[in-house]
Amino acid sequence: MKKPLTILFLLPLISIVSCSVDNKPQKFAAGRIDYKITYLNQDLDEKTIELLPRRMRLSFDENQAVNNIEGFLGVYRLNSITNFDSRKCSTLLKIFEKQYVFMGRREELICCFDAMEGMNIEETRETKIIAGLNCKKARISLPSNGHTFDIFYTGDIKLHNPNSTNPYRKIDGVLLEFELTMLHLKMRFTAENFEPGIEIPSHENLPDNVKTVSREQMTQILNRLMN
Repeated sequence: MKKPLTILFLLPLISIVSCSVDNKPQKFAAGRIDYKITYLNQDLDEKTIELLPRRMRLSFDENQAVNNIEGFLGVYRLNSITNFDSRKCSTLLKIFEKQYVFMGRREELICCFDAMEGMNIEETRETKIIAGLNCKKARISLPSNGHTFDIFYTGDIKLHNPNSTNPYRKIDGVLLEFELTMLHLKMRFTAENFEPGIEIPSHENLPDNVKTVSREQMTQILNRLMN
């Protein structure tokens, strides 16, 4: 039985070569997006940043999206899967031979990322091309901390409820440049490459040695790994 797994988030954009949007953009129903991760924390030194994840890969089709992030020189791997119909997201964390899974409820936000409560979204008329996809710009403001930043998202990819389990659920499009906070890490994801028609990696069954944990337990495990 297939058990859906996601992160982020997400979610993980650059390849910017134009400021116009095609009148009749092609709609893609499956593919893979590779993101670059930039850390916005001012207190991180270069050695720490070198050990943190620098890339995120998002594979998707009309039914689900699979996010993959690896860090600490391959010591751990974080896989997340969102099912668009059930609007559920689950997260699998592998650290060496140990594996943990958190199974989210319907419309529950992706594990280990800040919910960005009270987010205000201001649509703009600005557009640009990112990784070959037509994108719209929106201005995001967070009243809780006064932080304001821009995001870009595309309608060229045909997905239903693409952000149902991440903080940008009100955005009707796939995110190509955006920000998320995981624990204490402030991350900006920028799409660098898009490959249409790529099949999602197989996740037919959870590993036999996987341990099911709560959201709080998964957060604690990842927090110890990041500190």
